[in-house]
Amino acid sequence: MVQSKTGAVVRTAPFILALSVILVLGACSQKKKSQVPSPGVKTEKIDSTNIGVLDGLIRENPKSPDLFARRARIHATRKNYTQALNDISIALKLDSLKTDYYISQAEYFIFSGEPNSAKKGLNSCLKKFPGNTDVMLKLAEIHLYMQEYGAAKLLLNDIKPINDELAQIYFIQGLIAQETNDTLGAAKNFQVTIEKDPAYYAAYIQAGKVNAALNNDLSIQYFKSAADLEPNSYEAHYELGMYYQNHGFLDEAHQEYELISSQIDSTQPYPYFNRGFIDMVYKRDYKKAVEWFSKAIDKKTDYPEAWYNRGFSHELDGKLSSARDDYKKAMELQPNFPLAIKGLNRIAEGKPIKIQ
Repeated sequence: MVQSKTGAVVRTAPFILALSVILVLGACSQKKKSQVPSPGVKTEKIDSTNIGVLDGLIRENPKSPDLFARRARIHATRKNYTQALNDISIALKLDSLKTDYYISQAEYFIFSGEPNSAKKGLNSCLKKFPGNTDVMLKLAEIHLYMQEYGAAKLLLNDIKPINDELAQIYFIQGLIAQETNDTLGAAKNFQVTIEKDPAYYAAYIQAGKVNAALNNDLSIQYFKSAADLEPNSYEAHYELGMYYQNHGFLDEAHQEYELISSQIDSTQPYPYFNRGFIDMVYKRDYKKAVEWFSKAIDKKTDYPEAWYNRGFSHELDGKLSSARDDYKKAMELQPNFPLAIKGLNRIAEGKPIKIQ
């Protein structure tokens, strides 16, 4: 939140990363448990409607490990991790020499909330296949997730003599630096990641974020590069819009939010919310701000911050009855909402904020 001569307003909406190469747990002040490796379904498009076909194939070929592994991946896409673990365990019993199965099993354990089981399985795999960099990288990711940074660093250092060209080494190092508040170290490692693999989308996103934390306009190019790699990425365009907004490039921010709403995902409330914030705080166009906050509310009716900011825009525009209604709705959604209480008190006391 910020305090200004116009009173208190709720700042821009948080953006929660969806699963890509990692899943960032938590937003704003929520304590996160680091970055989680994504399920083993990323590299292959799987038609989840085929699970019935696979059931039939498995009945005909009950000793085919690949069929069980494929069905496990479909279960994982549906977040049925118990079934996924059951199938991948059968696949491993049928063929214990495929490291991909161990990696998939570890990922399903992570998403089932069993990181120690994930580590145990990968360590068992490494005893059979010492020096396997794919397994070592996955284990390093899990150590990162568990905030065991020292163990993760040791593994990464063990990988470098085997193959120091692996971009993921430096990406994980960057995440460790980022989580341990070494912003410059994070920026350096994400840049090395990009040099090793110019198509590493997540590295551009993280490089953009750490440079944004440094108020470095390089973040603009990083986010643009991420958007070039994935033109329909909500994440890339939203992060770019947020950087523009937070650094005074208001027209550019509006353009990014408009692109998201018109071409990528019209169901998201946050691009509308942020445009309302820009018009309310920076442009003092309160009627337009009301329109944007109303659109945010249309997309997410249980959005107390949007109700509050729309109410505040009404108050600044002299529409006190509408402001009162919105403040009450904000409090209905979030009891004891401090800003809404203050807004209601101002109106009740006949002391609404007036803009000269």
